[in-house]
Amino acid sequence: MAYFLKPLTYNSQVAGFLIRSYPSLWTVLDAQTKQVLGSFTDEEILVTNTNTPDLRESGRLVQKSVDERAIRARMTSMF
Repeated sequence: MAYFLKPLTYNSQVAGFLIRSYPSLWTVLDAQTKQVLGSFTDEEILVTNTNTPDLRESGRLVQKSVDERAIRARMTSMF
């Protein structure tokens, strides 16, 4: 069994992780809420003809989660 753990940063802080316990799916986790943001197969995430994951989509998921959390916090502090 093989493991992969890649911290995903947003605004210079670790905001999430790309995790894989081979042969399971690649999973994106939010670092603060521990919520699963998405899962990917090898075909969806690996760069063609390599074993290297393309981090763009997982980074977008983490960015969206952080932004939504900030908006919710801003909205609750207004009322």
